[in-house]
Amino acid sequence: MTRKFLSFALASVLSCGIAFGADNYTTEGKEKITRNGMSFYVESNSPLKERILSGKFDKSLERMKKAYEANKNNEATKAAAPPVSAVYIIGVCSAQMKEQTSYDCEEIPSDTQTETIINHGGNPFEVITGVVGYGGRSTDTATFAGNQATMIECQGAVNNSNIVYGWLEVWDISKPSNTNGTFTYTARSINVGPTMSASIYIK
Repeated sequence: MTRKFLSFALASVLSCGIAFGADNYTTEGKEKITRNGMSFYVESNSPLKERILSGKFDKSLERMKKAYEANKNNEATKAAAPPVSAVYIIGVCSAQMKEQTSYDCEEIPSDTQTETIINHGGNPFEVITGVVGYGGRSTDTATFAGNQATMIECQGAVNNSNIVYGWLEVWDISKPSNTNGTFTYTARSINVGPTMSASIYIK
């Protein structure tokens, strides 16, 4: 996976959410799940719930956890949201992979991985990304093979105080139909801070 850091300062509206003081993010009706010391609020019927609890993304989520712990000094308070400090491509999930292997998702466990091992395609065809810090639905974007991806899910990662410090986002890349190409994810800080991106070639 290739990553690049783009210097960018921006004040923006909240969207995918922000814990404290945000009118447009709520944990109401969501279920808190915990795996390997990381907690998330997810919809009870979300595919992410099973994927997280089954351990499919343990290595990728461990990277998020370490990035959060390394940036605790920037932890969210009721006064301000911490800037984006790390972005990850967590996994690639597709109907074609499930046909080939009986598993639907390929974990991307390392920043050094530049392409998927499995050939992907079909519908559903999704990429799961992670961000530590406060980007959000209105500030995060993704493309696949030059086409805009559609965010279909965004769930908060919370600390021991139930304050959201990051997000898992699910992107639909099934339309237009492409079986391979570069997926690029970009997270922009909602307050003054950087924009960061991560990319992987999907075979």
